[in-house]
Amino acid sequence: MPPGDRPVPRPVARAAADVPLQRPPRERVVTAPTPLVAVLLGTDHHPFDRLVDWSREVRRATGADVFVQHGATTLPPDLTGAAVLGLAELSSLLDRAAVVVTHGGPGLIMEARAAGHLPVVVPRDPRLGEHVDDHQQRFVARIAGAGFVAAAQHLPDFRRAVSIALVGGRGAPAGPVPPGGTPPGDGPVADLAPARFGRLVDELLHRT
Repeated sequence: MPPGDRPVPRPVARAAADVPLQRPPRERVVTAPTPLVAVLLGTDHHPFDRLVDWSREVRRATGADVFVQHGATTLPPDLTGAAVLGLAELSSLLDRAAVVVTHGGPGLIMEARAAGHLPVVVPRDPRLGEHVDDHQQRFVARIAGAGFVAAAQHLPDFRRAVSIALVGGRGAPAGPVPPGGTPPGDGPVADLAPARFGRLVDELLHRT
């Protein structure tokens, strides 16, 4: 031992070794949950492959989780979903979803709106074998014109509507409101003239 140095008593040396290393606190990184897009195809026996393909495209483009209620349409193995949903399952899905996409069936549209969503609606096209006639297209055009839904006939419109809805949150306008339409951002979607919406549904269903 060099002159002038003193040995460290063993108990003190052991105590120093037992003191944990103090590190500066690390900032906590809060990760937002991945948003969920619920896609509802209904139970019509016609396949709706186009909307399933669009759902995959939206998942790829946005990184959102996608759940597809696919009915008679074959679901690719890389998508999550179910052929049919019970009432409780549908209610839970609508509650968890950031965005709801439906085909042009009035029942699912009303369910989505009752849960506070402004649904993105893709009407089935009979020319593509997705339905027997064009009544979904006519129905969706009418209610979109009144501001009750965001209609998407083509993939670019669909991408845009879903992306806007993901940013804006539940009930946010998912696209431009047509002339004469009601701006859905003025209040809760579930409170937006439900009686008027019901009258439109009855009127259009009786025409078909």
